[in-house]
Amino acid sequence: MATTTGSERARTTLAYLRRKITSGDWPVGSRIPIEPELAEATGVGRSTIREAVRSLASVGMLETLPGRGTFVRAAAPTSAMLNEFLSAFTLEEILSYRRALEVEAAQQAAMHRTDEDVASLERAASEEIGCTRCPVLGFADGEDSAFDSRFHRLIFDSAKNRLLASLYDGINAQLRTPEHRGRLANVATGTEMERDHARVLDAIRRKDFIDSVHAMVDHVDHDVVIVNEQHEVVPPLTRTAEQQQRIDDAREAQARA
Repeated sequence: MATTTGSERARTTLAYLRRKITSGDWPVGSRIPIEPELAEATGVGRSTIREAVRSLASVGMLETLPGRGTFVRAAAPTSAMLNEFLSAFTLEEILSYRRALEVEAAQQAAMHRTDEDVASLERAASEEIGCTRCPVLGFADGEDSAFDSRFHRLIFDSAKNRLLASLYDGINAQLRTPEHRGRLANVATGTEMERDHARVLDAIRRKDFIDSVHAMVDHVDHDVVIVNEQHEVVPPLTRTAEQQQRIDDAREAQARA
């Protein structure tokens, strides 16, 4: 049998850690095992473990917090790379991309969700009833909660598409950056948010991907939007009365068909 070189051990260890993350064994937000446990599981020294951890930290998948441990920050390096890439685009372009991801996730969730996914979505929707969202997001004192809706994150889990979920994480990370502070707002009331979530959930529960798309489109129109210095919603995210009427007419026609 050929002797395993140090570089081969490092690559194997890196692959092991990455697989644990991408497979969901180590979910985003969880703390990974400590160095001695990883060394025992992989059969390599602690220095090799540290090298693999540093490699994954460099692409944003892991983060080591002194005195607390190492945590999973992204299911794929896509999030970290995307965050840097997105800095070249306008907030309008970035938010439009986020909206497109949410609509696609709702559609795929309706097609691929399991009974366990529905149960998790139901719990999340119930937990977020009465949730207070900040009119203008300043990202201080928990004001970035609009980006941390468990209900929305579970829709991406239900879609069974890890790339969609990773792209969504990257978008949210970019929207949290200082240059966007004060430029985003939630214009939905608590009642409107609960109604929207109920519609999306109902469509996913019924596996109706068409209704799930319509429900999510309505929801993202006022979930997180761009505002000016007077806190007025900035076009083109605001539909004209004529555009909304055309959408309503099309839905009524579809309902009668």
